Amino acid sequence: MRQYLPRTRMGIFTTILIVLWLLKSLLLSPLMGRSLSPGQQLSVDLLTFLLIIPAVYYLWKLFSVARRKLLWKIRRRLVLANIFIGAIPALFIFIILSASALLLYYQFSYYLLSNQIGIHTGQIHAFNLSLRAQVEQGLAGSGPPPPGLRSLIERDTQYLLGAYPAASVVLRMEGQAKQDVAIYANQNVSSSALSDYQVPRWAGEREFSGLVFEDSQPQVYVSRVAAADKAKNSRLFLRSLVFSDLRPEYPFSIEVSVPFDRYLLERLKAALGQDLLLADHVNVSGLNVMLQTTELLQKSILSSTFDLSGDPRNASRSVWSIMLFPISWNSGSETGSGDSQVLFVELSTSRLFHNVFRTESNVSKTILGVLQIVVGFFLLVELISLIIGILLTKSITNAIYSLDRGTQFVKRGDFSHRIVVKTDDQLGALAESFNQMTEYVQTLVKERVQKERLERELEIAKEVQEQLFPRQAPRMARMEITGLCLPARVVSGDYYDFLQFDPNSLGMALGDICGKGISAALLMANLQATLRSNVSVFRREAAAANHDHNGAGSVARVVERINEQIYRHTSANKFASFFYAVYDEKARILTYCNAGHNPPFFITRNGCQRLATGGTVVGIFPDAEYEEETLPLEPGDLLLAYTDGISESVNEYGEEFGDDRLMRLVVENRSLSAEQLQRIVVESVLDWAFEEERDDDMTLIVAKFV
Repeated sequence: MRQYLPRTRMGIFTTILIVLWLLKSLLLSPLMGRSLSPGQQLSVDLLTFLLIIPAVYYLWKLFSVARRKLLWKIRRRLVLANIFIGAIPALFIFIILSASALLLYYQFSYYLLSNQIGIHTGQIHAFNLSLRAQVEQGLAGSGPPPPGLRSLIERDTQYLLGAYPAASVVLRMEGQAKQDVAIYANQNVSSSALSDYQVPRWAGEREFSGLVFEDSQPQVYVSRVAAADKAKNSRLFLRSLVFSDLRPEYPFSIEVSVPFDRYLLERLKAALGQDLLLADHVNVSGLNVMLQTTELLQKSILSSTFDLSGDPRNASRSVWSIMLFPISWNSGSETGSGDSQVLFVELSTSRLFHNVFRTESNVSKTILGVLQIVVGFFLLVELISLIIGILLTKSITNAIYSLDRGTQFVKRGDFSHRIVVKTDDQLGALAESFNQMTEYVQTLVKERVQKERLERELEIAKEVQEQLFPRQAPRMARMEITGLCLPARVVSGDYYDFLQFDPNSLGMALGDICGKGISAALLMANLQATLRSNVSVFRREAAAANHDHNGAGSVARVVERINEQIYRHTSANKFASFFYAVYDEKARILTYCNAGHNPPFFITRNGCQRLATGGTVVGIFPDAEYEEETLPLEPGDLLLAYTDGISESVNEYGEEFGDDRLMRLVVENRSLSAEQLQRIVVESVLDWAFEEERDDDMTLIVAKFV
């Protein structure tokens, strides 16, 4: 259970809130039958509000994880970038253009429809003015109105009924007494309701023509055409109202009304080119202006230019609601379409444009042709752009995939993998750089392996060389001796050795091989072997001839033999400086030979002497001759032999440690033991040196005679 418990602060906070919210739900459940006080209810509301904090936090975490997972691949990033840069703006542009096109289409349809309604209204008003003139001609003269006014109306109305079969004409004439009113009407007016006919007060005695919504006396108008078609009477009319007071004692008004029936819709369709439909009790507020005719079947459809019950395809047409804003006949003000009957126009762009841009017009044909070419070219460019975008995205993502795959090989240590370069661009150059990098890394790895192998071999050589140096200084009764070699690199080209012949005699050697590294170390090993073999051979020869091992010339002859063998078995450019001495404890003497080496210091109570007797370096001249010198020893005498790595050590100013400084250091500390003196010399030289990595090996031998 412990692994399922929350560990973060937000997790603990969320868990506490959820537990408290569950407790709140239990307290407010109907089964508990408890009611909360206002303070408790406030706490519960605050708890619900606090739940928003972890909800927002975890939604943000979810969004971050989804974004990280989704955008990890470059291909997805490019796709999203193309979507945000190209697709979304194009989508918004398409939506704006579509909305603008719909608005233009609607406004254009409304303009055409309003224009046609205005034309028909003008024709009806012109007929009404003509009829008024006929009535005024019949009332000319004096006396009461002639009895033939009804027949006059019936005769002149025939011209109107030919175009509008449901048209109605009402003549209202007042007599000399205000209560005497005569009303004449044609057959499309209800005779029983004719006595209720009134001219609205807002009309006054001014002329009127336009679209009206009959909401004052709809029972007056009965369309026999609508009754024959079993259709409901429309309450939308194209109406014209004129007045005349040619004879003040007999003022009259003529009202001509044409209902919005199927015949009028057919006339409008002929001019508009689109089917029309008139419905009642339709709510077209907001975005509910575009409907399907299947939705209108549930409404009260008054008339239409197509048969909704016949062809099933008519039931699924898209239609627009047209805001006509008719004049309320009762109040004289505009009324909304929701309060009146609504006219719908078929949503058919092709029919509208076919009607507007008729093929008889060369200009319209040219414009349509150019428009089709432009639209076709635009679609072709969009298609080509889409294909090019896909190909470019694929090329980029393929290059990134190849680089990612190459890095996976590199992570596994396989530097032989190469990326196939397919393009001559920046991505191709990047792939070539990657291939060059892996090639260089592969070469470096091989060199590193080789270097590690050489380092291992050098470590082995170092271990072997350490075995060649004396493991410990020999113990003599009347001499303290110590030696040390500090290699500048892994192996050393310096050499020192102690050869204890017997308890009373000791040979000591110090050499500096030309060069550094492995070659110098090999020559150092050769020098040691040559020295030891020659010393052994010489002592056996002396023993066989009953000569003194440490007799006169013995040290010089050993050096001569070493020179001959080094010259014979090494190259011409290889040589070594060499110092060899033999200590005879019984005789209290030291015999030495210096073959081109730094002269050691021999310090006595009388001063300091440099031991330079000998000859040239070994390994250059095969017939070189060497001399030796024998020194008597007294208690307190001191011998310091060293290589040039000590005296030539430089500080940060390029100044060498020098022989003089070394000599003063030894003289000042001659009272110390051999090991103490050796330590002081080494520490002083290392403190003097500026660079941590030395240029030369440092080797020295300290012998103090007691």
